[in-house]
Amino acid sequence: MAIQNGSVVTLDYKAYVDGHMVDQTPPGQPLTYIQGSGQIIPGLEKRLEGLEKGDNKEITVPPEEAYGNYSEERVMHVPKEDLPSGIEPQVGMELQATSQIGELFVGIITKVDPDHVDVDFNHPMAGRTLRFDVEVLDVEG
Repeated sequence: MAIQNGSVVTLDYKAYVDGHMVDQTPPGQPLTYIQGSGQIIPGLEKRLEGLEKGDNKEITVPPEEAYGNYSEERVMHVPKEDLPSGIEPQVGMELQATSQIGELFVGIITKVDPDHVDVDFNHPMAGRTLRFDVEVLDVEG
């Protein structure tokens, strides 16, 4: 049976960026998801369509179909007085922010100046092309 909208898919994968492995399914713990439900990145889901149990495939996903393109607009200049009290900001430190509608965002401090910090709210994989080595273990439905 080929992977199609609504299929329950079980697979193993390894994900690479610039030739370096950045993620993989743990041994004996494959990923199971429902095709078309948005549970995995859109570009991977799209390229899995039509594969069958037992298929092995190398899949390349461009940034715009993964975690998006890098955006300078997502780098915020935050006055130090707006930071939570009691923290000493350092490059690499994570900060959380909540939008007006309650969405949680995580950013990384990329620069510390005397009066402000720069916080990058892009996903760490934004702007990166991903390559997956995928083995389809099962397709149901």
